[in-house]
Amino acid sequence: MWKRVATLAAIILAAAPVYAAAPTAIDSFRLANGLEVIVIPNHRIPAVSQMIWYRVGGGDDPLGKSGLAHFHEHTMFLGTKLHKGGEYAAIAASHGGDENAFTGHDATAYFINVPKNELPMVMELEADRMHELTPTDEAMVREKQVIIEERRMRIENDPEALLSEQVDANLFRNHPYHWPVIGWMHEMEGLTKDDVLAFHKLWYHPNNAILIISGDITAKEVKPLAEKYYSNLPKVTLPERHWNEEPPQNTERRIVMHHINVKQPVWSRSYAASSVAYGQTEQAVPLFVLAEILGDGKTSRLYQSLVVEQKLASGVDVEYDGFTLGPATFEISVTPENGVALDVLEKAVDKELARTLSQPFSDAELIRAKTLLKAETIYARDGLTSMARIMGTIRICGLPTDYFTKWPTMIDAVTSQQVADAAKESLQMNQSVTAQLLPEEEK
Repeated sequence: MWKRVATLAAIILAAAPVYAAAPTAIDSFRLANGLEVIVIPNHRIPAVSQMIWYRVGGGDDPLGKSGLAHFHEHTMFLGTKLHKGGEYAAIAASHGGDENAFTGHDATAYFINVPKNELPMVMELEADRMHELTPTDEAMVREKQVIIEERRMRIENDPEALLSEQVDANLFRNHPYHWPVIGWMHEMEGLTKDDVLAFHKLWYHPNNAILIISGDITAKEVKPLAEKYYSNLPKVTLPERHWNEEPPQNTERRIVMHHINVKQPVWSRSYAASSVAYGQTEQAVPLFVLAEILGDGKTSRLYQSLVVEQKLASGVDVEYDGFTLGPATFEISVTPENGVALDVLEKAVDKELARTLSQPFSDAELIRAKTLLKAETIYARDGLTSMARIMGTIRICGLPTDYFTKWPTMIDAVTSQQVADAAKESLQMNQSVTAQLLPEEEK
């Protein structure tokens, strides 16, 4: 599975049950070989989630080999000297395990949920495939067809996904976020077994990994297990991650895509913005608040203006993916009401954005946005996988483990002026891509 890095809010809402839990105590330690281990106790049920993150992803694909990190993710299930292809999933399932993996631009992660007593088995399997992969030539040929078919299904047949690729390719001209994690089709077709094994040898080592255990367990219990199964893996000298810097954004860009599968037009605008780890990092938290004010829910500014009052749109969505190593994207997406031209809709959006940049935010708007953002951290604390995903995302971005527990305090501290300053800095046309997705017959 491939994905773009999600926002903290999206991670929480996608994986967390909707009820509160007691605050989570987070422990961490590091093995002598450099493996970082984080333990998130949650004693609600006798189960654990093991998630191992590697500081390598689609952003590290060699030039001309886009999709390699994602192809490698699939290969991790194709066998080692100790376990043949398919055995990882079969063993996990036979012990009540639920496993999967995902690749983003910044990192790749593998996770499995099991009863607590099966954690030693899970660690043995994970350490084995970190050490070495031995996929057969036949398995590699089959798996390459799997990822190619995945691209056909998820991208080629989805006009919104195709448009999103083109937006990223235009929004980021030099940074590796320019190319898709799943890869361009013509480059995926050229990937080889040697490419994958060289990628594994380069990046998959304990000192490039973060092991996160979330669930009915303590750090005192985890440490001897981690020592037993992971400490024999050697520490190596890792390559530096050489990512090209994005040049100054100095001109707006526009894209129009027509597709036969489009039944309802969509208008969107994406802005290049700072993130928690890139650019003016102090603007990241205010930008999360801004996204809530502008487009989260039926009481948001854009929804009230475009849908309720003017009746120009049937839906509004605003997303800020601020938990990234590189530049973030602040995206506004609007679906017009039937018969409303996209240029009319764009003028209405621009008018509302101009008001946002010129008028202060009300106390009620700030309170609502902050309440929603803080509530999400409460909902997350009962979820095993959600907490592991949140903590992995935080650490991959170079943030401390207590960032999650400090999140409500940081949200509370955001002022109206900080949100306004972040909006003025980020919502600039010269660092944007405006896109229209239209039915083929309107071409």
